[in-house]
Amino acid sequence: MLVGLCRDASIVVRSSAIAALGEMVGRAPSEASLDAFLTGPMHQLSDPETKIQEQVVTLIQQLLMARFKKYDAHSAEDPLPWLFLAGVTRHNLRRHLQKACTLLVKSSNYINHRIVDILSTHLNVKDAERDLQCLVLLTSVARHVVYSDIGFLLDYYYHLTEKEGYDTRLLLLLLELLAAWCRCLKEDDRRTLREHLVTRLAAASDDGCRTACASLAAQLDPENLQWATELMQIAEKRAVAGNDVGEWLRAADVSLVAPAPPSPRLLRLFLTALTDPPPEWGPVQLGLCAAGAGRLCLRSREAASALAPALAALLKDDNEAASINALLALTDICTRYSCIVESLLESVCECLSSKAAPPLRRAAARSLTRLFLAGYLRLRTPLYYRYCALLADEDHDVREPAEYYVSCCLTVDAIYHHFVDCVLHYNREDTESISFDSRQLIYDVMLQRMSLVQKLNVQCRLAREVLEHAADLCDEFTERDHDLPRGLNDALLDTITLLCGPRMKLPKKPEKAGDNDLDDLQERVTTNIVSHKMKRTVAEVLVPAVLRLYSHLRPRGGQVAAYLVRIATDLLNDYRLEIEELIVNDEELVGRVQQFQETIGLEPIGNERNLVTTSAPPDPDTPRARKRPHRQQAHSHRKRALRI
Repeated sequence: MLVGLCRDASIVVRSSAIAALGEMVGRAPSEASLDAFLTGPMHQLSDPETKIQEQVVTLIQQLLMARFKKYDAHSAEDPLPWLFLAGVTRHNLRRHLQKACTLLVKSSNYINHRIVDILSTHLNVKDAERDLQCLVLLTSVARHVVYSDIGFLLDYYYHLTEKEGYDTRLLLLLLELLAAWCRCLKEDDRRTLREHLVTRLAAASDDGCRTACASLAAQLDPENLQWATELMQIAEKRAVAGNDVGEWLRAADVSLVAPAPPSPRLLRLFLTALTDPPPEWGPVQLGLCAAGAGRLCLRSREAASALAPALAALLKDDNEAASINALLALTDICTRYSCIVESLLESVCECLSSKAAPPLRRAAARSLTRLFLAGYLRLRTPLYYRYCALLADEDHDVREPAEYYVSCCLTVDAIYHHFVDCVLHYNREDTESISFDSRQLIYDVMLQRMSLVQKLNVQCRLAREVLEHAADLCDEFTERDHDLPRGLNDALLDTITLLCGPRMKLPKKPEKAGDNDLDDLQERVTTNIVSHKMKRTVAEVLVPAVLRLYSHLRPRGGQVAAYLVRIATDLLNDYRLEIEELIVNDEELVGRVQQFQETIGLEPIGNERNLVTTSAPPDPDTPRARKRPHRQQAHSHRKRALRI
């Protein structure tokens, strides 16, 4: 229950739930309590409220960073930080840990050389699981700390590569660390490490670290890359001679750092295999082929233009490995040649569908968010509707990238511009079905970013484009029992719920305000302008539309009719004076208001004859004296000449 409350709409509820889970972990650390913390508060590092982010970062500092001590075999260690890191690796929350370290650098002094010194004493002293936990935290810290004494990393690298059956994740993290701090290596250590990496690349085995090894070897000596060209050409000859897709992938991997371009024959091999895979191939071979094709696309625009349509077609394939590798390849292409991918966005949109495989949806959400953040893609329709629908997704890994981008990075003008279109789009019959609660959650995240004036304009647009349109459509029906279209009926329900909800309420005027406070004066002026515009919209558009809709929908009842009574009651309570002034000049509206009040049991507005209203000034007790008429002069005054 507390985990679910971490995403509540109320800031107070979210903060209380996060504090309760943090206190529970601190008092009784266990795998279950840490799983609850990592499932709930850890994901709120992307919360739109800065206070919530700071609260989570403070808890991570107390539960993790402040508890580390150097390894001592003769003394008992605190199990909490290692339980925390074990949960991070178990739930694959390394990116969240990286963000927490970034926020800690800004708010405290815990990310420094001291934490690296402590973790270096725990590396290669217990088991592979402890080593993995150390490397996960070290890679998160490495981008914020320049560490020169990395001899312990070299020793661990040579020790790890001599073992058989080691965890590939250890070597990948270790290579990432060495790439971050390799500029601190001495010349002899640099040369020895480069030769060792090239020897590993020349070996026939593939442990999943080939691209990382090639990149680090090229980084250690960028002036001498002849070895990469030779290895690529050897692999190309083997690829053309046989049908082993492993050699195709080897040539494509090494081509990323080779000065010479890959052979055109290698490109034709990949293109033919993607278009018409050999019958003897299985899912693994097709996935490797998609990955290798993505490598070639980074070398030239011609290769990207030729292979991109075939990769986009693979996104609809049932083969999970092939579709994910094709998506990642298209993401890499977009970082170089955005125009090639923009024409294939419809296929990419299908990866976000609820019918797609969960791993593909997670990869698509992360990849698209990175492209949006880096500016390689712009969030335009129809991708905008698909992407914003992820705000209510049940999968954490799918929802969180969208929450972060919409809450922190997407411009408020873009959210405001597309808000009413989203209300109409999510209720169309030809689009993917989204539940009522999920739609309200999407609208709530969007409204959090809007200013007062933007919320007002959204209210006015909803009143005119949804409520008034539905009322006009009802007036065109010849039969009383004619139903509204399903999509418009659902959009009407969303609109009424939004107009009655707390996010759209106008602020009340302050009871006491300082006379010399310029900001307060500007806020009051803005509020008055906003309130006046909203009152006109209510009196001229909203009240007539609600009454027309209610007269049409009342005989059949239903949820929309009940919500119409609710919004009408709110309107009568909040805008009574404006409605009274309006109905004096509209006899037809007088009858509708009276009929509506009798139906829902409210007191009528004004007196029985409706000659005056409660908003009109009272009659004076004593007659006033007649005003003197203005005396007009027969001749106007002669104008005086201006003498210079």
